Amino acid sequence: MLYINLVFIYSIFGFLMESTIYKISNSNLKSGIFYGPYTFVYGFGVLASIIIYEFLEKKEFQKNKILKVIIYYIIFTVVLSLIELVGGNILHLVFNVDLWNYSSHFDSIGKYICVTNCFIWGALGTFNIYFIYPKLKKLFKKLPKYYTYILLVLFMIDFILTMINKCVLFLN
Repeated sequence: MLYINLVFIYSIFGFLMESTIYKISNSNLKSGIFYGPYTFVYGFGVLASIIIYEFLEKKEFQKNKILKVIIYYIIFTVVLSLIELVGGNILHLVFNVDLWNYSSHFDSIGKYICVTNCFIWGALGTFNIYFIYPKLKKLFKKLPKYYTYILLVLFMIDFILTMINKCVLFLN
């Protein structure tokens, strides 16, 4: 239940962050493909970071704290950038939509990755693991299970409506 809640909350955080950036920059872009406030590339990115973090922490892979933070930063930079690449390609292949396109950026690596954002993802992933995730983990362990079920039902309704809409648009 913890991981499901984390995917949802970080997907909502990602949606809010992107929507705020779009609003500030007077962009007409929309974060995510769903009607609700979900941008799952953030949720799955954070989930991957947490799984990697928890796996490595169990192994006690590094005693030097500064070196450990640097290693996490490098790992998160690579992993989160790969998730952005895969997510962009999946959205394009399945829904024929590009929610982001870095082709015009001087440091782009194809459509879905730019070097500047890679470094930002690494920093956000590292910051999250050390400062945000521990607090959310404690909070979510106290939440009743029905909270997760409500989130899942609301998302399934959103998912069904989105798929119906995409199918109708595709058929026209």
